[in-house]
Amino acid sequence: MATYGKKRRVEENLDEEGPPNKDKDNDSSPDEDEEGYDDDSPHEEFNEEIQVEFEALPPQEDDFHGIKRLLLQLFLKSQVNLSEMTNLVLSQNHVGSVLKQSADQLAEESDSSEDDDNIYGFISVINISDKREENCIKSVRSLLDERCSKCGSAAEREELLRIIDDPKHSVGLLLNERFINIPPQLAPPLHKSLQKDLELASRKNPKFKLDYFLLICKSYRENSLPTKSKKKKKGAQQQMQSELMFTNAEDEYFLKAAVLSFNYPVSEESDTALAGTWSFDDTELKTYRTVMVVPASHISDVLSQIEENLTV
Repeated sequence: MATYGKKRRVEENLDEEGPPNKDKDNDSSPDEDEEGYDDDSPHEEFNEEIQVEFEALPPQEDDFHGIKRLLLQLFLKSQVNLSEMTNLVLSQNHVGSVLKQSADQLAEESDSSEDDDNIYGFISVINISDKREENCIKSVRSLLDERCSKCGSAAEREELLRIIDDPKHSVGLLLNERFINIPPQLAPPLHKSLQKDLELASRKNPKFKLDYFLLICKSYRENSLPTKSKKKKKGAQQQMQSELMFTNAEDEYFLKAAVLSFNYPVSEESDTALAGTWSFDDTELKTYRTVMVVPASHISDVLSQIEENLTV
């Protein structure tokens, strides 16, 4: 598989929540872990401060299991074939990055040989218009159609399917997954690098020239809805909507630029999320997936907001 030299090194402190949440059991396949693995669930709380040096590198074949596990925390118990989707990501390794601990730092750690799956996040785009016949893409379409029918309006469902199914549109599924306590300051260079990759790739292959970006983002809100009276119910729902929060901080800026968005709950597919340091004493939250469609023409403004608000 062809690769090119793309390396970005970022040094970050991980203090409040400890090291990134990783599944260290590399002896079992992601298929075996699908019932229990979920990054929305509470984790052990750490107080140790560590320094981790990250590199953003092109995806390689040996990154398969790490990427698939990250996709699993997004799609949970859906019927999407994650192995097939992972292979699509790997087949276009000149677009996107995997986030790894630097090789130099790993070499200095005595137990680094025990960690073969050194992936803390990845970012990529799959052209679902070009790959519409792939089973995993058909499953994503069916999933969104079903969830929008239940949780969105008829107008939102009609617009969603119009954008996805129109052969005149080129729609990219933006996959942006990382472990929960990876510093958000890594988001600006990762997104900027992805857009540069797409620009370079589109010069050789028009399929990378996209009209829309489709995002499925991990979100959550307080698991409470005051309903003292029917008159106040609508206002309570609006207040609840305003309290939507995202696991990846930059998704807030994509939402502002979206021409279409809706939320669907996933709490029944995962453990209930907790706020703050994700300890058992924190506020209980209800987990969602937020689906949004962002025109490619708005991406430049989104990147500017991400860089302005998330850069150290």
